[in-house]
Amino acid sequence: MKEQAMPNSIFGYPSPSRQAPKQPDEALLYRVHTAQAKLGVSRSTIYRLVNEGELVLIKIGKRSSGITAASVHALIERNKALVN
Repeated sequence: MKEQAMPNSIFGYPSPSRQAPKQPDEALLYRVHTAQAKLGVSRSTIYRLVNEGELVLIKIGKRSSGITAASVHALIERNKALVN
């Protein structure tokens, strides 16, 4: 009996068991909650870092904004240098 290919998505959402392999992150902007997760800090810390000039916040619309990926990566690199 020949196996039929299973679709990669159900109702338009990727199936957890058949997700594509993770690709390197190529985002230009991270939403605040994503920047929080990447840095392991709270939302208020993200906004404090923006006010201190450590992170760059870009307004996307009236009520949404993003943190530049370059500023997140630069912060990580600066903090790595402090540890070493």
